Amino acid sequence: MISITHYTPPFDLPIITLIAKDGKLVALDWFIQKSENLLGMSADDFDYQKIDALDKQTTNGQVLMQAIQELDEYFEGKRTSFGVPLNLSHGTPFQQQVWQALLSIPYGQTISYATLAKQIGKPTAFRACANANGKNPISLIIPCHRVIASDGGLGGYTGGIDIKKTLLNHEDKVCDNLHHTCANSVMAEIL
Repeated sequence: MISITHYTPPFDLPIITLIAKDGKLVALDWFIQKSENLLGMSADDFDYQKIDALDKQTTNGQVLMQAIQELDEYFEGKRTSFGVPLNLSHGTPFQQQVWQALLSIPYGQTISYATLAKQIGKPTAFRACANANGKNPISLIIPCHRVIASDGGLGGYTGGIDIKKTLLNHEDKVCDNLHHTCANSVMAEIL
C-alpha cells in the first residue's frame, strides 16, 4: 500500500508531498505531479491520508511521521542529516548511483555537477548527473539542492530556483549559528 501526506514548511515554501510505500519513503517533492511521474502512478493509485489521520501503527504511517518530525527539526536548524528509511529502487542503476553520492554531500556544503560526476567515477558525465539530479524523487532529504554549476551559479532545481536559494541560505545560516563554517559553504546570502 502507498500512503501520502503533505507537510507545510516555513519560509513561505510550497507544500511538500511525502509518499511512503512498504515502510520506506519513496518520494518527497514540492509538486505531486513530479512524484506521480517518477513513480509511474496517478493520483488515483495513492491512499491519501492527512497528517492527523495517519495511522501511527502502520509502517507507512510511522515512516511518514518520522519524515515530518525530521523535516520540522531540519527547518528549526536542529537536524543536519536525515534517518528516515528510503526506497530508491525505482531509479535506474545510474540514477541510484548519483542519488547515493548526493547523500554524501555534507550539510551546508555545495559541490558542482562536474565534481559529482568525478565522485561517481564518470568525470565526463556531468550532464547525465544533472539529469539524474533532476529525477531525484526524494528532494531535500537526498540533497540535490547542494549541487551547483561549476562557475558557482546555482544551476537548476526541479522545485524552482527560489526554493533552492531558500534551502541553501537556511543551511548557511544554521552553520553560522552553530559557530562553525561549513567547508565549501555557500555564499553568506545568495541573492
